[in-house]
Amino acid sequence: MARRSGLSIHTTIYQAFKGVDFSSDPSKVNPQRSPFCVNMVSDAGGMPEKRVGWRTIHHIGTGRVNGLWCMKFANVEKYLAHVGTKIYTWAEDGEPELARAEVHNGRSQAAPMGGRLWIVTGGDYLCWDGETVQDVTQDDNAKAPTTVISRDPAGGGQPYEDISLTGRYRVNSFLADGSSTEYYLDSSIDAEGEVSVTVDHEALTSGWTADREAGIIQFDNAPPKPQAGAEDNVQIRFPHTVEGYADRIKKCTIITTYGVGETNRVILSGNPDYPNLDWTSAIYDPSYIPDLSYAAIGLEGVAIRGYCRMGESLGIVKEPHEGDSSLFLRTATLDNSGNAVFPIRAALAGVGAINNSCFARLLDEPLFLTGTGIYALTSSIYTSERLAQNRSYFLNGALTREENLTKAVAVQWNGMYLLSMQNGHVYVLDGSQAKTYRRSDQPDFSYEGYFWDNIPAACWMVRNDGAKEHLWFGTEDGRICRMNNDIEGLSRFSDDGEAIRAVWSTKLDDDGDATVEKTMIKRGSAVTIKPSAHTSAQIYIIKDEEPEKLVASGSMSIFDWTELDFEDFTFESYDGPHDIMLHTKVKKYKRLQVLVANQEANQGFGLFAVIKHFVTGNFAKK
Repeated sequence: MARRSGLSIHTTIYQAFKGVDFSSDPSKVNPQRSPFCVNMVSDAGGMPEKRVGWRTIHHIGTGRVNGLWCMKFANVEKYLAHVGTKIYTWAEDGEPELARAEVHNGRSQAAPMGGRLWIVTGGDYLCWDGETVQDVTQDDNAKAPTTVISRDPAGGGQPYEDISLTGRYRVNSFLADGSSTEYYLDSSIDAEGEVSVTVDHEALTSGWTADREAGIIQFDNAPPKPQAGAEDNVQIRFPHTVEGYADRIKKCTIITTYGVGETNRVILSGNPDYPNLDWTSAIYDPSYIPDLSYAAIGLEGVAIRGYCRMGESLGIVKEPHEGDSSLFLRTATLDNSGNAVFPIRAALAGVGAINNSCFARLLDEPLFLTGTGIYALTSSIYTSERLAQNRSYFLNGALTREENLTKAVAVQWNGMYLLSMQNGHVYVLDGSQAKTYRRSDQPDFSYEGYFWDNIPAACWMVRNDGAKEHLWFGTEDGRICRMNNDIEGLSRFSDDGEAIRAVWSTKLDDDGDATVEKTMIKRGSAVTIKPSAHTSAQIYIIKDEEPEKLVASGSMSIFDWTELDFEDFTFESYDGPHDIMLHTKVKKYKRLQVLVANQEANQGFGLFAVIKHFVTGNFAKK
């Protein structure tokens, strides 16, 4: 702004607000953004308002809530929480009950399939059927694959199904010759574990013995030869442990779903002993993970961090490594024999994910956290190649300085990407507002962002109720909490009964010329706040390098039977914006910042505009 002499009154109006800008100097941010904003979010019209609070629903023990899920079984909605070394379940409005103990105490993930929930903890592979939580690797819970068919008593036969990583049992299927009494299995038999024998579809509980070390079943009488053209008539089910096989799955920390034409298999990865491997289950059967179903993704030792659907492909995102691609694409098809195959190709080098819990979608984009911000995987409109683009420019100045980024946890909720930190901070990308493009001729853009505090989320869960999304979270100290968006009254604006500190500040504004002294005049300056049944605001002024100074405060109430408060009783029915006049003169400033705050429990708060009138004076001396 050019210098103006005399006592001409100038006006600066801050309105049509967007989000925060933590990446620019406070004096250089766009006037529509805030360099200091806490616990605000955009309303339906894009204006900043106080976020809803949260409340504790259950307090289960003292351990960290490692995972939290909700699923319907026979139209009954049930919840499951992995807390420390235990798993609890409960129905709506019920109390948590212990479902399983002695579980690995690590962050867990889960995926639904076949009416069940399949869970990995880093030390267990579990299945929840709505009633019990079972260890998939236990004998009775994993499929026993038929590893060989058409086998002669002396051996041979045709390989059929691969050995299972999740169970030690397998089946050998023989074609009896009518004379042999010794039947040689394809491996030895464990010293412990039941052996079962079936001949002509009849289970035999006697008439045979097992040489476990040699892997031989000795019949008292030779099983009869089947009629011409008949199929195998002797099946032997037995346990054989392959050392380390179960741990390949039990140590997984990542689970997702994929398939040919539909979602019909689970994929597991995140085993620290095999960081670049993943394993794919049999079709419609997550309990059966064939030992040869693994795929090596990129360089050995460079860990897989997570998965994201990208059209018909499954994106595999790895940790950053200068010698390896960070994104691979898995596709699904059938070979000439009708068998499912999942070819993989490298798609992107450079940006990799920082952990396996930072993945979530925003609108139609898969997002994840890196050391330099939140990135989206997208397609170039020019080359159709997959590219990673930074979507968190306005947050990065604060986000990238956070400690323990490797423990950040993400979720999508109500059109927002939320990323929580161990210290209660949450960084928000808002998908409802217009995007900001860095160049008009390129598709590279940033989302508007916000910053929240005092939300101790160690894990997230979204519960869908028709078109509504309800957000829950678990804490480091065993609490199960939910956001108050299901509450209609003003009590939704509190964090477990405590006040939410909501703040919006303008830029540190030099009004176009930092070399000229300005004076904000006593009359005409105001803050316009959003109407609410109960609301208030405190306005502070920050002049140049001086401490902040409280210059005005105001409140408003609207008569509402549902929010009747005899300590703040009013018959006021006007529900339009409320202006708080500042009535303050600020002399000889070069730069001035206005900060508007609400720190009262059970009060709404929103900001429509900040209006400042000032006159210019002499050139500043320093």
